Amino acid sequence: LLTLYLPSCNSKEGELTLGLKNMVYVLNAYLNATKGTDILNATVDVKRALRESQVVNGMVTVFLPGGTAGVVILENDAAIQKEYRELIASFVSDPKAPRPARRSGSGHNEGHLRAAFLSRSVAIPVKDGKLLLGPWQEVLVFDFDDKVGRREVCIHVMGEGAEKEKK
Repeated sequence: LLTLYLPSCNSKEGELTLGLKNMVYVLNAYLNATKGTDILNATVDVKRALRESQVVNGMVTVFLPGGTAGVVILENDAAIQKEYRELIASFVSDPKAPRPARRSGSGHNEGHLRAAFLSRSVAIPVKDGKLLLGPWQEVLVFDFDDKVGRREVCIHVMGEGAEKEKK
């Protein structure tokens, strides 16, 4: 029986847990967002986490702990991204009132509602040390918050590492 400790998003950055050849790795990355709707590319951070994890076959999960963003796998094409952004915006109108003063510090409802149309996480299979994405696909974060800031992206890699040579 093999039991693995699965670190949460709050685990120490770069933490690597080994058990036989099964591995778990967590990387907390941060993306800078501006005011309004941003499309932030997290692919470089996801590939970095996979490389640092040394996982050869397994799964990468990208999770956003915030409430005003969503993550998608989408073609890295400006026209497609613009159309997707407009589609999401068409579901929820722009705010008309000033930013509300809330104890939570959260902004307009619109950012939360738009994010609800997207997923908070995506899972990407890994085979032979590579993400199983299409040639043009990227991991994109759509951020709908109405304030400038850092957005946390929790990247969790789990799977089998390379067999170590026995001496």
